[in-house]
Amino acid sequence: MKHYLLYLALGFSLGASAQQPAPPTKPAEPCPLMVPTSLSRNMESVPALQCDCRITAFKGKVYSRWGQELFATEDPARFPAGLLQTEKLESGTYMWVIEYTVIVGADPVERKTTGYINVL
Repeated sequence: MKHYLLYLALGFSLGASAQQPAPPTKPAEPCPLMVPTSLSRNMESVPALQCDCRITAFKGKVYSRWGQELFATEDPARFPAGLLQTEKLESGTYMWVIEYTVIVGADPVERKTTGYINVL
């Protein structure tokens, strides 16, 4: 029985991938809104949402997994802490939607963002 050794020449070089341009990246959004991801009734202090820019208009809503609105506020200082004052709020994951206006430079910019918050 004869054994053959097969050499396969590959048509690429190891350095070729380093020469390809990087894919374009999305520029960072100015004035992102940072919303806490978890809340608990046992917390000593409930974390507040944060934004580096001045918020001039705000509407925040929290929904159950069935789409029922559980909490709404137009006061950014009450979001998401006010959710814990909702009657019969059970532990679980809830979706939030925030529409807000911030001042970027000298111009007002309307934003809408969504996310999830876990109630422990």
